[in-house]
Amino acid sequence: MDHYPEWLGHDLVAGSLPWEQALSSSLAGFLGRFTLRDSHWIGLYHQPVHGATLLLRWDPREAEIEQRFSDSPPVEWLLLAVRFDGLERMDLKLRERRIATAVSGATSRAADVHRTHLEDRRGGVATMLHAPNVRLLCLTPDRAPLTLAVPAETL
Repeated sequence: MDHYPEWLGHDLVAGSLPWEQALSSSLAGFLGRFTLRDSHWIGLYHQPVHGATLLLRWDPREAEIEQRFSDSPPVEWLLLAVRFDGLERMDLKLRERRIATAVSGATSRAADVHRTHLEDRRGGVATMLHAPNVRLLCLTPDRAPLTLAVPAETL
């Protein structure tokens, strides 16, 4: 595949992405250090029990990873997986201009909720209401995990 390796779909469906190597942080902390400019959506996958995983094909130049791993051969792209736990609501607007809404669970409690809004260049939009913490996982195309220089946060 041009955009992602075969192991990715298998690991996503099997639930075997190496989340134990992910960094618990916030998107604000991540975006304060890195940009998602020139990234490509692979997908946004809703999971049972209030969760979702966003997969992006991330440009290593934007991640400033090239300089930090100069001993290894350069990679064309990285996989950035963002795991949203405590998902309260996810709204998607697809390119066909139809709106699809997936509600993870009804709640009537006051919640400490963060709003994440993503837009792509073709008109796709995703908005998620979720718990403040996310898990960030960065992998090379050959599945090697990379450490992100983002402050670990527990909110």
